Amino acid sequence: MKRREFLVGAAAAVGLASTRGGWAQTRDPSTGSGSSRALSRDDQAKLPRVAIMSLCFNSILKNPTQPDNPARTLDIMDLGQMLADRYGVHNVEMQHAHFPSTEPAYLKEFRDRLVKTTSQVTNINLEFGPQNISAADPALRQQAIDRTKEWIDHAVALGCPRIMVNQGTPTQENKEVAIAALRAIGDYGKSKNIMVAMENRGGGGGRQGAPAPGATSAPPAAPAPSAWVLLVEIIKGSGTYANCDLGNFPDQDTQHAGIRAMFPLTDGNCHVKLNPARYDLPAALALVKQLGYRGLYSIEAGGGGDPHQNVQAIYDVLIPGI
Repeated sequence: MKRREFLVGAAAAVGLASTRGGWAQTRDPSTGSGSSRALSRDDQAKLPRVAIMSLCFNSILKNPTQPDNPARTLDIMDLGQMLADRYGVHNVEMQHAHFPSTEPAYLKEFRDRLVKTTSQVTNINLEFGPQNISAADPALRQQAIDRTKEWIDHAVALGCPRIMVNQGTPTQENKEVAIAALRAIGDYGKSKNIMVAMENRGGGGGRQGAPAPGATSAPPAAPAPSAWVLLVEIIKGSGTYANCDLGNFPDQDTQHAGIRAMFPLTDGNCHVKLNPARYDLPAALALVKQLGYRGLYSIEAGGGGDPHQNVQAIYDVLIPGI
């Protein structure tokens, strides 16, 4: 595996294992609803490798930038306590926009609140919109570099070992400038002992070209490569890491090919979603396990409805599969 062994991040994934366990949400198969009961010893041993994203609870998180809403009942300061109590999970993956402040005192208080439940921030996802590594405007790329460096410093303050950047829309034409921007970010991260990663986004996998109107024998166009192929080239070129999102593939064959290519570059974190129409999650988890991965599996549940039920649905498949 050379410079990126699957053991990368393993210490962060299991460092709190000896102090965790006990109670967590599990699904009652007769009703489909969550209920707290003691997990088996085997399942407790898996919990230190599970993280949950703050993004899952976006609809119920109190947000000072939006009008008061009675549905927003969860204060971000209470997120770690809730995840520990309800799911037995102590690894918290944060969206950068969910921090109402980046003042040192606030970040220290947030970290201290997590420590009370033997929890930690394990990853921070940065979403700066047009400020990204593949932006056509050099000023926007530089802004992405500068803002990401600031968040690397915030990650240090929070005791978080990794951050994930938004790559924008990489193409073969902008690949070299994207590599240069990401390398600058990654080098700064290394100086602070923070891993910098990207996830696969977009379905990828082109279709055969259709003949032009009136044409009878146009040769089929070669299918475009999957999105993860270019992403891997940029990661390797910049000396950074991959955060494989098991849900961001168009089909199971592409997913398994992407898993095999991305996990040797892992930062010790991956994202887990359910999408039975496109792939079988247990089969994907089995492949990841076969490859020797020992890092974190971070639950990313979206869509409408009850966010707790959405998280629980992934949790119920994930725990037996790792």
